[in-house]
Amino acid sequence: MVRRPKRNKRDGKVVKRPPLSREEIEEKERQKEDRELRKKELLESQKQNENFIKSCFSVSPAYWGIDNCVVSILSPKVTYDPNVFDEQIFKDTASIDYNSQGELIKITIQSVDLGKVTISLKEVGYRKRYIAIQLNGPSPNFQTTGIEGIKLRLKEVLHKLERDYKIKTKYNPNSVRFKKIELAFTIAFDKLPSLQTRQLLISSLAEEEKNIDLKNHRTSKNTDKFSMVSIEINKKEKHIFYNKIEKAKKNKQVRKTNSSLKNLEVFRYEIELTSSRIAEQLYSHYLAQLTDEMIIQYLEILISDGVFRYIEIIIDATIKCEKMLKKIYKKSNPQFYTTELLLFIHDQLSNTTVSDLIDEDIIAFLPIGFLKTNKGETKRRILKRFQYQEVNTGTKHELGKMTSWLVLEIIRVMFHSLEESKKYGLGTRRKPSTTFYKTFPLKTYSLEKRNKIFNETITENTKEKLEDKMLKRILKRFRDGIKI
Repeated sequence: MVRRPKRNKRDGKVVKRPPLSREEIEEKERQKEDRELRKKELLESQKQNENFIKSCFSVSPAYWGIDNCVVSILSPKVTYDPNVFDEQIFKDTASIDYNSQGELIKITIQSVDLGKVTISLKEVGYRKRYIAIQLNGPSPNFQTTGIEGIKLRLKEVLHKLERDYKIKTKYNPNSVRFKKIELAFTIAFDKLPSLQTRQLLISSLAEEEKNIDLKNHRTSKNTDKFSMVSIEINKKEKHIFYNKIEKAKKNKQVRKTNSSLKNLEVFRYEIELTSSRIAEQLYSHYLAQLTDEMIIQYLEILISDGVFRYIEIIIDATIKCEKMLKKIYKKSNPQFYTTELLLFIHDQLSNTTVSDLIDEDIIAFLPIGFLKTNKGETKRRILKRFQYQEVNTGTKHELGKMTSWLVLEIIRVMFHSLEESKKYGLGTRRKPSTTFYKTFPLKTYSLEKRNKIFNETITENTKEKLEDKMLKRILKRFRDGIKI
């Protein structure tokens, strides 16, 4: 085994490298064996993680729970052995800070096993001693828990501190409070929800109308591959809806190719509350006072408000489209205004990710107030024009995917999952020994089924205000589901 000749860049001559020594050859072989072993271990770990992820959905395709959080223990009594500061575990995972007088003031530990633990030992003015602990769930992070599970995580971290770092902590259980808490809804879809679906969902559930931030876990020109959408309501509350599988792939926790999760699209809707926002929304930020029931009550209000915000979005879209159609009708030839409308929507979808006309259902609700007669037939003609491509090729127009219906069904599942949490508590229920899993199917609505529902809406000729009519009909759908 010899090295390849190397060409000298200056004069173009080939410079022969000396042959590898026996020691170099053996070292290269060892490195190769180590790489193969690490690769094999990683593959085995990824397979185990994939089975664990599937088991999280063995009982239900969706669940609410607490994800990661940070708690602070106020005024703890901390004892430690300074003789262990020179041990390898401290060198690898801890940093120790002293003040100018040589007094120990802070120990910071960061490890995969513990997460991050900050122990502040010095009282300065109003600032008391504290321990801030990041309480992460098990890896891969698909399993959530309830309040009792958070208490157990805290005990485990304090036990590891005493066992591995010889740091003992005594504290009043009533002095533990949340600095950050992530309330998470985790759902397994049978296919990837469109970006429009995810944007409408987060717009409905977020408290205020804010700009949606789009992020990606991987490079892709396909807008549906934007794996994360988020809205920051304020500095203390943030809503995030993201693809858990893509994040796990990025972290090399599951296989990117040949994965057993190829028919599973796991998403998490996360509400991140920090600081005083926790007490404002949950009525307490103390671990001893908070219960699953208090969190469920907050989430019920959030979802209920979300339903009415969703209805407002649909009504606003209908009013916008009515104005847009009226404007196009007045400017265009009456024979071609539906084509002009279609072109306008195409332009919107090519420049943005969401159209004013969310989907075909909006057309069925249009009052068509600028016409005196044939309003029902006009709406049917518009629908027929939008569905022309699907009739002839079988390929749906973007508005035929029924984004609004899918979002309403997802919100219904969120509400149903809260009812399950009332019975069994927050967190994941799983059967560890099985690889069988359940998914929530994202329905595909055929032309026949869609038009049947549209005709029911169109023929329901009432004198009610548009807003009242839509409110009643959509609330009925939320209660009963989309009947097809």
